[in-house]
Amino acid sequence: MYLIFFDFSFNPDFQLFLPIAYIAENRNTHWYMLRKASEEVLRSIAIPLSEAQKEALKLVNHLQIPILIEKYIPKGSLIEDIYKNRDKKRYIQQQIEEKTAKLIEIIIENDFYLSLNYVNRQEILEKYHIKSTKKELVPFLEFEKGTNGIHYRLSLYDQGQPIIPSEHKIELLNNLRSWVVIDKNLMKLKDINALHIKPFLDKTEVFIPEKLIPEYFNKFLKEVLKKAEISTIGFDMIQKSVIISSKIKFLHDVFTNRYKIYIEFDYGGYIFYSNQSKKSHSSLEILPNEQIRIYNYKRNHLEELKNYHMLEEMGFINEGGNFSVEDTYPFATYFQLLLHKEELLSKGFIIESLEIGGKSIEMEPFELLFEETKMGNDWFDINIWVQQGENRFHFSSLVKNIKESNPIYISSEGNIFIIPKEWFSKYEKIAKFGKIEGEKLRLPKNNYALLEDLPEVKPQHLSQKIDYSPSPNLKATLRPYQREGVKWLLEHYYNGMGACLADDMGLGKTLQTLALLVDIHDKLPEKNIEYPEDLFQIGQKQKEALKVLVILPSSLVFNWYDEAKRFAPQLKCTQYVGNDRKVKAKRLLNYDIVFTSYPIVIRDAKIFEKYEFRYIILDESQRIKNKDSQIFKVINSLQSSHRISLSGTPIENSLTDLWSQMQFINPNILGTFAQFNKYFKTEIEKKKNPVALAELKTIISPFLLRRTKEQVLDDLPEMEEQIAYCELSQAQRKWYESEKSKVRNQLLLTEENVQISTLNMLTKLRQLSNHPKLLDKESDIPSGKYEEVISYLEQISNSSQKALIFSSFVSHLEIYQEWCQAHHMDYATLTGSVSLEQRKLQVEAFQNDPKVSFFFISLKAGEVGLNLTAASYVLLLDPWWNPFSERQAIARAHRLGQQHKVNVIRFVAKDTLEEKIIRLQENKKELSGNIIEEHILMDDVFNHLGEILE
Repeated sequence: MYLIFFDFSFNPDFQLFLPIAYIAENRNTHWYMLRKASEEVLRSIAIPLSEAQKEALKLVNHLQIPILIEKYIPKGSLIEDIYKNRDKKRYIQQQIEEKTAKLIEIIIENDFYLSLNYVNRQEILEKYHIKSTKKELVPFLEFEKGTNGIHYRLSLYDQGQPIIPSEHKIELLNNLRSWVVIDKNLMKLKDINALHIKPFLDKTEVFIPEKLIPEYFNKFLKEVLKKAEISTIGFDMIQKSVIISSKIKFLHDVFTNRYKIYIEFDYGGYIFYSNQSKKSHSSLEILPNEQIRIYNYKRNHLEELKNYHMLEEMGFINEGGNFSVEDTYPFATYFQLLLHKEELLSKGFIIESLEIGGKSIEMEPFELLFEETKMGNDWFDINIWVQQGENRFHFSSLVKNIKESNPIYISSEGNIFIIPKEWFSKYEKIAKFGKIEGEKLRLPKNNYALLEDLPEVKPQHLSQKIDYSPSPNLKATLRPYQREGVKWLLEHYYNGMGACLADDMGLGKTLQTLALLVDIHDKLPEKNIEYPEDLFQIGQKQKEALKVLVILPSSLVFNWYDEAKRFAPQLKCTQYVGNDRKVKAKRLLNYDIVFTSYPIVIRDAKIFEKYEFRYIILDESQRIKNKDSQIFKVINSLQSSHRISLSGTPIENSLTDLWSQMQFINPNILGTFAQFNKYFKTEIEKKKNPVALAELKTIISPFLLRRTKEQVLDDLPEMEEQIAYCELSQAQRKWYESEKSKVRNQLLLTEENVQISTLNMLTKLRQLSNHPKLLDKESDIPSGKYEEVISYLEQISNSSQKALIFSSFVSHLEIYQEWCQAHHMDYATLTGSVSLEQRKLQVEAFQNDPKVSFFFISLKAGEVGLNLTAASYVLLLDPWWNPFSERQAIARAHRLGQQHKVNVIRFVAKDTLEEKIIRLQENKKELSGNIIEEHILMDDVFNHLGEILE
């Protein structure tokens, strides 16, 4: 059993106590020195060392005599010669004692074994053991004036008990930090240097002859008198214990980064501070006749307590003589002091101003002065002034500080103003989204929601409210919620702001948009035909064209055109599609509505950029969710007075989708993408910051209308959802497990294109979960899911019902189409390879032909815009990463016009990654309520790979 201990012994050359580290061995219950604790010995014995021991040993190594000689004594010189120079001696001893003091503190803190002057390794170590304590001995000086001089005595008090140095064995272990060993106990002297007790180690008093008194006091005792308590006999001592003034001062607590106050008590010649424990102070004055006068200042604790109580009654908290408030804001105490400034002055306090960087901060009260907010076409001009004392400046000067969370504002004149904490939260939003022009703070009009909580700057009439009744020219009956939707869109139109109608699939976003356009068209005047198609139209008048550009997925262009002709036949509409479309290019502004597709807008961008439309309307606006995509850039380059986006899923993958669509309808409503990423995306998606989430809702909610079927359709038939779990066949299971092992192994080796590679491998497992034929067309391995699906298809067909059958994989649908062909069953199909003309025919056949029981639809092809209310069953053959894509598929049948109960059946291969996908979907749905209705993160797939591949 071994022990590391530290021994201090006096070195006569350096005239200091120096340490050595040893290893002790336990023999017969006693410790004996074994060897010096060198690095080599420690390695051989293999004693485990703590971090504190390592640090202590490192200090010991630096304090070895050969190291000290090399460092401080020039070659060819002797220590005694160097020490003849008092300044050099003082410097060397101070440098060494800084290190020994640090070592002593480590020893005390960690209760390491300490010995003194242990040189005989034959003796037991306990005989030289020094007990470490954290005691501080308080010195007390007594001066007695005699006939021929002064008798000077010193006592040390240990918790009120006097220690006479000459009556004890004392070693001055460290003079610099006043560590002494008294009767084998390590203690520290308070306020004085250890050398000051040296004269009293062998006598009880020191006699100072009268002629040496002035010199002795000046050289040796003047500094001691300032720190130690004294008693005098026969001296002219003047007692001072009356507070002349109390001054409040500031200090900066660097550990908490808070400004606090303390009190400076002036006792008429000496100052005590509220945050120091010193109770008295003595100083001496040598008179011209060489007589000595001693001043003794003693603190008047009762009077000081009265000052403390006054501060506490004003809400300040006493923290050991420093005063602050509970608030962690760095300048909270400053504002509390400012609040009670007049009261404190009336009670006799002097208040010293706070200084930062050599600049004083005003100690005058301040206020905000509000002028009427002026409204421009696109801006609010916010006029707020800050008045403090004689200084007055515009609030816009503080915007940069508020954005950077910097409370210290320095004006161009060099004055400092401290921004109150509550201003950061109250005005942060307008600071983020406002723009400074001169002395004006301008807020974009589409950010008007940010003024709702600022009644002092909110304009009287922020937005125009309207009454809406459907036009007689609209050939449709609107439900109550649809009327509200049209009214909401019209209000945004007349207020010059964009809007996103984000109703659930099947709630009639198309009809609401057409009703809006009919209402606007009714109020347009007649004017000359702007782009005549022939000579007879020159000079002719007609109703001004609506000039609306509707951009859609290719599959929906005809649907919209068809519904426009049905519900608003008076509107002049055209489909800008096909190879002959450019014949219409010069006359686009003659039409009320131009319907075109996203791909064509990209191809004909230069044509569209020439015109300024009244409205640009995007259907399935999630198509522009990628801010770096060509379609996003092209559409945002088009000119229009008004903009609408329509989408049942405004957020598909991340908050970036939302920024892209908001940028389209109301440019810069969420700032640049860099700002949005900093203030919202990172804060919400990564940090789950509820404040950022609430702020984002505040900004977007006036421009996004979202209603679900459950909220608005009382007469929608019920929907039943169930999961059909399917066991893999035995051979299918064996293949699946083999492929899963390959995926795991390949993931470990994959370094580049990790996400693409991972998705490809996961897709392979998904296909195998459905049917082995998806990986090998010639495979004869049976599929457990296939048997289950066929069973449902037979039941649906026998009951003369109709079903929509969705899959991510076209080849999966083909397997069941082959089954239908073998059993002479008619079906419809919709995949990416089906032409636009054929799509319409397929939809009509399914809707109207009773012999067509099944509609096979691929995920991408059936993503949007289909009205398939003839179906009472929706079969989802394989779960998808995005639960909202599944909801879109279900909405093809469970929508306005459906008369039957809708049954939704999800087929899930048991004990495969399909089960994990279902769990991920549930997690994503849980997140969905945060922003609007849906919010999913594809990153979840990669975050849960280990779980997915279990």
